[in-house]
Amino acid sequence: MLKSNTHTLRALEPTDCEFLFQLENASDEWWVGATIAPLGRATLEQYASGQHDLYRDLQLRLMISTAQDATVGTVDLYQYDPRNRRAGVGIAILNRYRRQGHARSGLALLREYAFQHLGLHQLWAEIPACNAETIQLFTSEGFEQSGDLKDWIWRAPHWEDAVLVQAFGKHK
Repeated sequence: MLKSNTHTLRALEPTDCEFLFQLENASDEWWVGATIAPLGRATLEQYASGQHDLYRDLQLRLMISTAQDATVGTVDLYQYDPRNRRAGVGIAILNRYRRQGHARSGLALLREYAFQHLGLHQLWAEIPACNAETIQLFTSEGFEQSGDLKDWIWRAPHWEDAVLVQAFGKHK
């Protein structure tokens, strides 16, 4: 379920600290997520060494690795809502690995895991409207555009609109 012929989703390991340092400190990407300041190695080491549980933390980060064991990115479930069985989806791929199919494979594996193993009813994502490539990625993996969010993301010196996309499990 967490593995295809080309990719694996795996748990975060302490050895992922340097990867996370590169990913989390790419300041040109901060406007898309919740990061507003750099994260130090000690903070990331503590995070990578911790025990992560979706039901306790209401979020889960999985690492995307290739069949050759290269770690290329992460997929996240966040704002997990156990009552309504839904979660937000985030995905991040290091620049040098983009446009090689890693995001598509990671998203497909996460979707299968969320619906078949976790029993979620719905996955959703808020994507900047200017990011047509990511909108296309999500829609090609079965997400439907379901709403427009005006002035949703602050990207100094202006606001960006976002698109809400949703995918539903077969038990809709």
